[in-house]
Amino acid sequence: MPGSLAEVRGQLKPFRYHAFVRRAFVTLMFSALLACRAHQTAPAPRVIFVGLDGADWQLLDRLMSDGTMPNLARLAREGDRRVLRTQHPPLSPLVWTTMMTGVSPLEHRILDFTRFNPVTREREPITSDERVVPAIWNMASSAGKKVAVFGLWATYPAETVNGTIVSDRLFTFQHDALPAPGCVYPPSQEGWARGVLADVLRSSDRSLQGRVVTETELIHRLARERIARDRPDLAVVYFQGTDAMGHLLAPKVPKEYFARIDAIVGDYAKLAHDLDAQLIIASDHGFDWFGAHGSGTGVTTAAQWHRDEGIYLEFPRRASGGELRVNQICSILLGRLGMPADVEHYRRDYRRARIAAATHASNDDRLAELKALGYLGSAEPSRAPAGSTSTRTAASFDNEGLLLREAGREEAAVAAFESALKIDPHSSSAMWNFASLLVARGRRALEQNDCRAALADFRRAEPLLPRDAIVHASAGTAELCLGDEAAAKREFAASLAIDPNQPRLRELIR
Repeated sequence: MPGSLAEVRGQLKPFRYHAFVRRAFVTLMFSALLACRAHQTAPAPRVIFVGLDGADWQLLDRLMSDGTMPNLARLAREGDRRVLRTQHPPLSPLVWTTMMTGVSPLEHRILDFTRFNPVTREREPITSDERVVPAIWNMASSAGKKVAVFGLWATYPAETVNGTIVSDRLFTFQHDALPAPGCVYPPSQEGWARGVLADVLRSSDRSLQGRVVTETELIHRLARERIARDRPDLAVVYFQGTDAMGHLLAPKVPKEYFARIDAIVGDYAKLAHDLDAQLIIASDHGFDWFGAHGSGTGVTTAAQWHRDEGIYLEFPRRASGGELRVNQICSILLGRLGMPADVEHYRRDYRRARIAAATHASNDDRLAELKALGYLGSAEPSRAPAGSTSTRTAASFDNEGLLLREAGREEAAVAAFESALKIDPHSSSAMWNFASLLVARGRRALEQNDCRAALADFRRAEPLLPRDAIVHASAGTAELCLGDEAAAKREFAASLAIDPNQPRLRELIR
């Protein structure tokens, strides 16, 4: 006979308990399996970064408004549009390397457009092995991510990465379709790059303006094909033409070229959509298309066409805010890739590439282009000074001096300017920058009644700028401060001989 109701309940409890545990276990396992599958199938974060050298919202807004750039207009309307503020001096190799490393040129050491080859001692375009810190493609490769880099400054020789690098030295008219070793990594892809180069060059225009257009098409075709095929986690594609066209043609705007850039932007927007990637478009600085600066290709005025305000555009919108600075770009890219954003994290294990001794056949061609665009003076030495073993140019030290002065390290800046003038005693830029520092420092000394220190700085500035009225007037003021009226009058007279329109100074020497 069955027992009491209490006894029956007692017999059922263990069964119900174990059934509950089994159901809970199955539910938990099922949930864990779903979570695991979701984790496995979730796409890895990808980024396509497009660099448009010298792109400026002032010009692009006009071109978006008049219908020349509809693809960019849509991205700017729906994405995160900001101003990207540059560094000084705003020179492409320096700024792009800052953007790709996250540190100042004082740290990454790309300080000029050129260097002296360590073996031949000839001037050549700046190389990747001058950089002493990791770039974003090194960082991503070290984390096992696949990268693809196309045409960016200071990428020759192409470094060993987990993916592809097509360096800035691939393109040349002197040796059509024959990229030299070191232009492409991995070397097994040189045949592919050679074929694309030959195809693009068949209908190319050999003028400088035509070269800009051809190089744009070459970089775009190489990048589009490889990104679509390899599906990299990080792609970096650089176009110099948006800056070069300004130096060649401003204030005339080549709308056909910018319409083509817009179509190219549309191609990368589609690639980003197909790869579920974040699209980021940025420039290293802005460009004053409509300013009155005289010749845009004069070596003393070329950089004056650059504006501090470049562009930043991200699509789809991930955030919004105010201005960014160029040294923030690397951390942004790392964050979008799901990697630690502190660039110092990657420096511990980085090993700088060996100095490349080989020269590239297109050196003369590339140097001629830099001269035509106003970034390299025709009078600058083509060889390193006798007895020198350094790869650094006068402009490298000159630019370092400007950066050190901006950082408040004036004694180090003085040493840098002196080094520049040892390499090229006729460097007008180094003489001007050095003298400007000395005059500014001398005036501060005068304000602090340190007349002797002030005079010493003004005297050092005089041989650098012997025909500068302000330098002589400043030296005269320091002499007057020290009580030497005769010496002061001589300096004031020298200043008036250069610039007679100084009535106050004329009163002092009566």
